[in-house]
Amino acid sequence: MSREARITLLVLVAVVAGAAVAFGAPHVLSDYFVRIILLIALNAILVLALSLSNGFTGVFSLGHVGFIGAGAYISGILSIPVQQKMALLPHLPGFLHAFSLPFLPATLVAGVLTALLAVVVGYPLMRLSGYFVSVATMGFLIIVNVVLINASDFTRGARTFTGVPLETTLPWVMGWLAITVFVLARLVYSPFGRAMKAVRDDTIAASAVGIGVLRTRLIAFVIGAFFSGVGGSLYS
Repeated sequence: MSREARITLLVLVAVVAGAAVAFGAPHVLSDYFVRIILLIALNAILVLALSLSNGFTGVFSLGHVGFIGAGAYISGILSIPVQQKMALLPHLPGFLHAFSLPFLPATLVAGVLTALLAVVVGYPLMRLSGYFVSVATMGFLIIVNVVLINASDFTRGARTFTGVPLETTLPWVMGWLAITVFVLARLVYSPFGRAMKAVRDDTIAASAVGIGVLRTRLIAFVIGAFFSGVGGSLYS
């Protein structure tokens, strides 16, 4: 059996096991233990998203929490029912008051917009290396925190952001965990995955053999940000 076939088989086994837990646990375990499993799976999504840049490209990013927060607020704003949105966020732009998205579309939009934010942020930051990129991504996290607190028309500032429908169930989280594992497994064991590891181990040697260091780092950073945004949406 080839390595690719073994990886596919392991991922399928993990998906089946996850589905069994997602749909079986609520009927066997108490709500407390179901909640614990949900939080473990949710944090696994976030850790996998972070590992794509921190683990496989060697970029020690401290800013992924900013993407989680952005995804949470984007999804929350989009999914609050229209009637509650008018009361809770009266100063939103008119087009945001006019509609409310179901949970899945809101989560996908949050992930895509967070990935676009990562493109804007990552293009200059992924040119840095070592401690410099860590400090720069920490600066990005601080900026996100300040913006979220002060953009009260969109986020209610320091007040509690309420009204978001409670749609985060164990099947949803386990489903997204399965998607995350599948995508990252296929990515890591692809030619692009080998490029990521080469960039992590020696950027000079990787560049010498024709690997685009900036491109590789940026793509990994953006994909990780997408799943961080999805995780933020699930948290919201």
